[in-house]
Amino acid sequence: MWSPYKKFILKGCNESPPSLTLTPSKGVVVKNSSAYPRIFLASLFLLLSACGFQPMYGDNSALATKTPLTGNLAIDNIGGHEGQILKTSLEDLLNPEGTAALHPDYRLTIALRKTLVPAVIKSDGTIQRYDVVMDSDFKLINNANGKVLLKDSLRRTGSYNVAINANFATYEAEQDVTERTIKEMSEDYVLRLTGYFAGKQ
Repeated sequence: MWSPYKKFILKGCNESPPSLTLTPSKGVVVKNSSAYPRIFLASLFLLLSACGFQPMYGDNSALATKTPLTGNLAIDNIGGHEGQILKTSLEDLLNPEGTAALHPDYRLTIALRKTLVPAVIKSDGTIQRYDVVMDSDFKLINNANGKVLLKDSLRRTGSYNVAINANFATYEAEQDVTERTIKEMSEDYVLRLTGYFAGKQ
């Protein structure tokens, strides 16, 4: 299963990064050793920039990057209310301008599953907190020949507290966490698909 926790993409950086040695110049006295971490971070940022570092958010982020999928991807219907949320979120992220090819080159199929897992159980057996686990399996397909270009799984987890003697409040909390978790998963999809095409360049 692909990990969604990598929040940036490195392109064109196949070689191992060079080691960084921080040595003060002759005649320079560093009175505060805390300066070293700042110098290191600045050097690391420059190194990542040279390797094609893409932040997750912003105008130049991976989520804002146009790919061969932009306006050129058909997303199959995903069952259930949660599936509708995921599809809508994906379409907004992958095609924010709302343009679509008459005959898209690519098709994305997704199977989505939701599981409620008790996370905190009191001594009397009462469940105090639930984890909302969203699992999905997907295939990216080339419409021209039906070839599966990418097949993988994604998972996202959220959690909510059970309100005592307040079933509606608990239901609202579950729905809110479910929707937020699905939207986070849609960002994982964009990063995964963007990473796939970046690797083909």
